[in-house]
Amino acid sequence: MRIDYCLLVPAAAILMSCAGGPGVAPEVKIEASSTPQQLRELLESIRERTDVGAMMGRARIYNRLREMEKTISPTLLAMGDASDVDVLSHGGSAGAKAESAARLAAHFRERAENPLLSRSSFPGHLGEPMRRIVLLTVSAFFGESASRREMALSLEKLSSASMEFAEREALSPEAVKLWRSRAAAASARALELGSSSDPVEPSVDARNFCESEPSRHIEEGTRSADLGTREKASRSEMDGVVQWYVLALAHYAVVRETAVELTPAQEHALAGQEIIVRSLCDLICREP
Repeated sequence: MRIDYCLLVPAAAILMSCAGGPGVAPEVKIEASSTPQQLRELLESIRERTDVGAMMGRARIYNRLREMEKTISPTLLAMGDASDVDVLSHGGSAGAKAESAARLAAHFRERAENPLLSRSSFPGHLGEPMRRIVLLTVSAFFGESASRREMALSLEKLSSASMEFAEREALSPEAVKLWRSRAAAASARALELGSSSDPVEPSVDARNFCESEPSRHIEEGTRSADLGTREKASRSEMDGVVQWYVLALAHYAVVRETAVELTPAQEHALAGQEIIVRSLCDLICREP
């Protein structure tokens, strides 16, 4: 008697075909879910799925829940953003990546302007304005991978925050000049982006940043911090040191803000944020 093994495949194995190869994961449709309860039930139904379609579904559902519940919840925001980070780092389609990057760019702008949505807190009298600059730097990276509009919006905010930072009395004359220059560069790039409607091709740096998994962000954050410290010790140009330190903080911020629950190893690595901020402030402030 011939046994048709295709009939023995459990219904739960929906992602596999009878031929043994991977099938197409079913689309996660949220349009029919009109209440928070229905959305949470849909979330539960895809909890075990690890395909990109489920990652995108979770990101959309969490975003819809935020809109419906109108609550200020850094945890809910982080859960949705964690799913979008998954989409970007697990080979989503170009359209899916652009959608996820756009959401992340917008959400990091929200965090920059509203500390209640942010899990990042930097020490010292320059801690809060530095937090804004770091989160807007993250937003600009994701904006570059999203669209011309998202990138321009993030750069405009970054330019404004950098100019405000330059007005801080504690900064040295060299640092004031540096932050004004950074503000002008971000503003000029934003204006350039607004002058055309052609698609923007993300730089290699932006693509690598946006498509990194949390573990990679930790690695790159630590590497950037080490490079900044070396340049500071060798009395290199301030601009180079600041660039490395801000990049390190940006990598760490992605993990701090989007991890649903930090592992002990992540907590240990992110403890370096405070050291970087203090070292950066020591570099750019006037002598007492």
